[in-house]
Amino acid sequence: MSFEDNIIILIVMLIYGVTSGGSAIILKKGIYKAGGIKLDNFFQDVLPTAWNLLTTPMWFLGGIAALTGFLIYTIALNTYDVSIVKPLINTNLLFTFVFAAIYFKERLSVVEWFGVGVLILGLVLFAFSPNLESTSDMNILILLGFLPITLSLIGLMLLLLFVLKRTGSAEFVFPLIAGIFFGLGTFFTKSLLIGLNGSLQTVLPDNLLVIYSLVMLIITYGFATVAQQLAFERGRLSIVTPITNAVSITISFIGAYFVFYEELITPLEGTLSFQSFFKPIGLVCIILALVLLRREINPKIDLST
Repeated sequence: MSFEDNIIILIVMLIYGVTSGGSAIILKKGIYKAGGIKLDNFFQDVLPTAWNLLTTPMWFLGGIAALTGFLIYTIALNTYDVSIVKPLINTNLLFTFVFAAIYFKERLSVVEWFGVGVLILGLVLFAFSPNLESTSDMNILILLGFLPITLSLIGLMLLLLFVLKRTGSAEFVFPLIAGIFFGLGTFFTKSLLIGLNGSLQTVLPDNLLVIYSLVMLIITYGFATVAQQLAFERGRLSIVTPITNAVSITISFIGAYFVFYEELITPLEGTLSFQSFFKPIGLVCIILALVLLRREINPKIDLST
């Protein structure tokens, strides 16, 4: 790529970072203006709460901003190399920290700043790790096995709604759940594309693979969005956003090894180098950071104010 191209993609991804980071702020403010997310009785409250959020202009505007950020990212990914775009995705973390400090007066302890820094290092290592040319190979049995895992995760999230309330533990747990759902969603996105292309013979006919993948994609991304909104309401954005990003990427990379046979340690030109181990090193960084953040978060702190 030329110098001009690098400048253009940098500007595009900075716009993405502003849009994505800004959408989190607007969504959080919108949740407050809507009176919060009331799910004391899930089956009675879910539809009125959803309607209340959708009819709150600020929350709706935040949703549009989030969708705009996703479209900018998709266009960039289809225009430029993945190895260039992926490291710049995390510009949203920078703007989230800045906006959260300005609008919500969020402050992090020294340990939290260190944990967030290690998280970002892990994400960057993942982004700069070498990748082999992708294939259409897929372990359909593991993909089908994600159905009970997803249903169990939904049940766990509903249970935690009544257990955690608005405490510091919710600040850690709900972005964790959101990240897992977002990570699972990436598998069904790829399997949907494989089914639509008809490029792989599986135990499921292409039409059933497409239906299964589409339904699971809607479920995983749907509950990921719900968990993310709960995390926005009950936690600091400067903690919630990096945890969600890190868990989503970690689940995607580890799962891709088992589902789509993507290598975690990738030789460069047939030989192993330090860069070949970026993925496992990045994974260790992310796990260490999550342990640090979990130890630092005080479950007794009320985050609803």
